[in-house]
Amino acid sequence: RNRAEFLFKSYCLNLVEFISDDIVIDCGANSGDLYLKFCDMIQPNNYIAFEPNPTDFEVLKENLNSDCRTCNQALGNVDTMLDFYVASKSGDSSIVEPSVYDEKITVKVTRLDTYMVENAISEVKLLKIEAEGFEPEILEGASGCLDRILYIAVDGGFERGIDQKETFTNVTNYLCQNGFEMVGVYFPWHRALYKNTKN
Repeated sequence: RNRAEFLFKSYCLNLVEFISDDIVIDCGANSGDLYLKFCDMIQPNNYIAFEPNPTDFEVLKENLNSDCRTCNQALGNVDTMLDFYVASKSGDSSIVEPSVYDEKITVKVTRLDTYMVENAISEVKLLKIEAEGFEPEILEGASGCLDRILYIAVDGGFERGIDQKETFTNVTNYLCQNGFEMVGVYFPWHRALYKNTKN
């Protein structure tokens, strides 16, 4: 619960007022730590967790309420299958090849706008993204539904690929060009919260 509290605050989610009917999409849900904070705020079936790492996904299912929606796949800018680099020791598993990894597997990837259409989701209160450098592609894959997402929280730290590039600048520019404004930032980890100004 201490980790859940830290994650919640580091994504500046204390600036958002959640109610039970709100839908939260947790991309890069890992072992479900963040849900420990949301379980008292929203209905379990309104929590949608994406985690492509098979090992983390098994732990995630154990930690979540059985009514939560879990997806053992990645979000991205295409509906396809892609290589996924598993780096369990460092926690840097990603579709973008990291400098060190344990194994390479193939995972299903879907666009968020595709997922929302297929699952009849009309509005999302929060999209949280922690994808070890793959954040820009995930946002591209949400281009058809950005107007139906009220808040987006992103980890844009130095985690992209072998060169460990940051995605904070790219993410911020993209969201600001698409009707969002930054309303909170946690600089130590390059995390920020963006609000849709059109809603």
